[in-house]
Amino acid sequence: MIDSIVGFIFLPFGAIMFLNLFGITQIEKIIGIPIVLIAAIGLIIVQVVNILTAHITKQFITTSWILCIVMMWPALIYFSSGFTNYPEGLIAALPAIIASFLFVEGIYSFYIDHESVR
Repeated sequence: MIDSIVGFIFLPFGAIMFLNLFGITQIEKIIGIPIVLIAAIGLIIVQVVNILTAHITKQFITTSWILCIVMMWPALIYFSSGFTNYPEGLIAALPAIIASFLFVEGIYSFYIDHESVR
């Protein structure tokens, strides 16, 4: 259930980020804060929810921890970029990477939830 809620929130958010990246929307002007900041926080929330779900269901706990740490790297790089020097290409690509991760995580959360119902 938690996965579906998170997917419902962050699947469209990933799509909106892509629209922003392609210049179709200007969400940052409306909300007043960087959309990448919200997305990085969202990516961490998605991973924490995945870990909590693994512990609640008592399935794939170790695998969940490993995958979630790997999936959090774009958000961790985003937050650490304020005090660490990363290549400019990586920093420029972070919005697209984070948007991709959120979009895929959103789709994944719907798939897993519907598979567990069957």
